[in-house]
Amino acid sequence: MKILVHPRSLASSSDPLPEGWHFIRQPKPALGLGISILTGLGLPLIPFLLLSLETLLLPRAATSQTETIPWWIVFPVLLVSVVVHEFLHLLWHPGWGLSAQSLLLVWPRKLQLGVHYQGFMSRTRWLVMRLSPLVGLTVLPTLLLLVTYPYRMRFFWQQFIVLVILVNSLGAGGDLVASVIVARQVPRGGEVGTWNGRACWREKAMGSEKG
Repeated sequence: MKILVHPRSLASSSDPLPEGWHFIRQPKPALGLGISILTGLGLPLIPFLLLSLETLLLPRAATSQTETIPWWIVFPVLLVSVVVHEFLHLLWHPGWGLSAQSLLLVWPRKLQLGVHYQGFMSRTRWLVMRLSPLVGLTVLPTLLLLVTYPYRMRFFWQQFIVLVILVNSLGAGGDLVASVIVARQVPRGGEVGTWNGRACWREKAMGSEKG
């Protein structure tokens, strides 16, 4: 894995798209951003509806004190959510994120973190890679809360998990939209990668992906 600080561009060539490769059609940036934001806002609805329904069906005994959480919890939640989100993407790169083709992108001034794979991976692996934060930080935590709710879990940790679900869902909206686009355009057996910063796909090359 390589670490790039303040990366400017991932474009590697000005040559035309190689024969047999195809650009993945995407909506215009403003439209794509709007769809991603709306999707991210909508994702938490299902988990929170399930949790609210369980609260109604299995109410806890009333407590004598009103429990609250400190405002500063937002900062560790943001940190944990962003770092783990990107780590889950990285983990599903070919070579499990350890190859020289896996890049960790850091923008300290913008407080941004990202990962990128300089190569192609199978359509199936790409979809798993892209959706893994949604599963790991939204679906599984929701199931954890549903399973443990009737029993004792400290209020602080319960709310911490709820905030993680919310924050990650907002960030995972773009992942879900991108996954739908790739699933619709890339045939099974195809490989997904980038060419001069643009997403593209090609027919699978023999021995092109390991790990």
